[in-house]
Amino acid sequence: MQRLNVEIASGECLEGIINALTTQPSVFDEIKENQAGDVNIERIKEQISQGKEMDFEIHDDGSLSWACIMCPFTKQNMSEEEQRKISEHLLTQQKPNGNTRTGAVKELAIKYCCTRNTIQRVWKVAKASKQQGKSLNVKSNRDKCGRQKFIPDLDRLKRTPCHKKQNIRAVAFALQCSIFTVQRLIREKIIKAHNNSIKPSLTDHNKVTRLEWCLQAIDANTIDDNPCFEDMYNTIHIDEKWFYMTKGKQKYYLLAGEKRPYRHCKSKRFISKVMFLAAVARPRFNAAGVCTFDGKLGIFPFVKWVPAKRRSKNRPAGTPELKAMNSVTKDAYRRMLIRQLIPAIQEKWPTDHEGPIIIQQDNATPHIQTDDADWLEAIKGTNKDIRLVFQPPNSPDLNALDLWFFRAIQSLKDQTSPTTYQQLLGSVKNAFNLFCPIKGNRIFLSLQLVLIQIMKAKGSNDYQLAHIAKESLARQGILPTVLFPSPELVQETFDGLQAMEVQSW
Repeated sequence: MQRLNVEIASGECLEGIINALTTQPSVFDEIKENQAGDVNIERIKEQISQGKEMDFEIHDDGSLSWACIMCPFTKQNMSEEEQRKISEHLLTQQKPNGNTRTGAVKELAIKYCCTRNTIQRVWKVAKASKQQGKSLNVKSNRDKCGRQKFIPDLDRLKRTPCHKKQNIRAVAFALQCSIFTVQRLIREKIIKAHNNSIKPSLTDHNKVTRLEWCLQAIDANTIDDNPCFEDMYNTIHIDEKWFYMTKGKQKYYLLAGEKRPYRHCKSKRFISKVMFLAAVARPRFNAAGVCTFDGKLGIFPFVKWVPAKRRSKNRPAGTPELKAMNSVTKDAYRRMLIRQLIPAIQEKWPTDHEGPIIIQQDNATPHIQTDDADWLEAIKGTNKDIRLVFQPPNSPDLNALDLWFFRAIQSLKDQTSPTTYQQLLGSVKNAFNLFCPIKGNRIFLSLQLVLIQIMKAKGSNDYQLAHIAKESLARQGILPTVLFPSPELVQETFDGLQAMEVQSW
């Protein structure tokens, strides 16, 4: 009895011992519990219901067995927490000679649904840590497996001139690596593509004019305390743009085997085009967010009707034909302002507007002066205080049309395929009308961001436009109407202008 460590209990204490006994779940109970929700177990059960897997058996409690052997659930990888529990359990089962209790490894293999080699491998690491007197470390080295990534010397790319890294193959040659490595670095955003546009050259006088323009855009009542820009509701931006019948190179997405489109013209150098004059202002919304004025005054083509010189199969000689004006003169520009823009302002401009209406134009040669006699005579017939101003020279970034509007309607127009001048005019006007006024309002906020960047760059156009997540702010209902440049920036701009004026003297 002593060798077996067995004692004979009396009947009086037996009842208390039995009451103190508690049942522990067996390994089979844990397997049954883990089978629930396993993808592969459920797939086998579905096949059994269809009569495909006859070697398996589903018991009344929902468990699955094969040849009287319980089917363990599928396990992909063992977590670090499970490895820690296995190590701690085996350390408690360790004998004085260093080995574990007989059957302990098998029980853990069944419990955690893995092989005995896996349990022994975890135990080997735990035993080595204990012998070395270190804390238990079961961190997996799975991330260090496989072929290591090749990281080239990225400083080579910095030392390479920009004209020698214009495509992936050139970048791979500069880094002395494969093209696939460069593509991987692009996906990981270590290397990024950059589209670079040529900007107008600016003289010192141009920079001074740009800075003065930025300061004039600040509300005079706030410039001393908390400067903010004017709301720009009284400014109309006008500019010209060529719209082509089609592009010389167009990108499409086709299905495999789909016939590619065939486009042709007599000469790619002389694709038909029409110049348009666009006029836009900042859209206005009421308190409920409903647009009361979309800001789109109109887009007017420079075209003319001329009689056909020769007959053709489509029309006889002398039939009026629509032709584009090859060049826009000062007279044509003046007629467009007087006959098209002024009537559009009288028709569409909000009646509750107070104060002058500023028409902003660039410094192109055909543009008329602010004191043009015919222009002044035309605006006398209106009841509005209309003024014509020039934006700073070599500054297309200060015009809302060049900033974003023209690119937006160009993208909408490219979704059509006009073949005649009438169709081209219709496509451009339809694209102009489809442009969303909500996006138009964001363009004027971007224009205020441009003014801030110009002041930071001391009048230069070498800056990167900042982003304030306007769409996200609009969804939250906190999109501002005007932006607030810092008082320090405004004061620094004033000081910089004074210094430039002293140098010019």
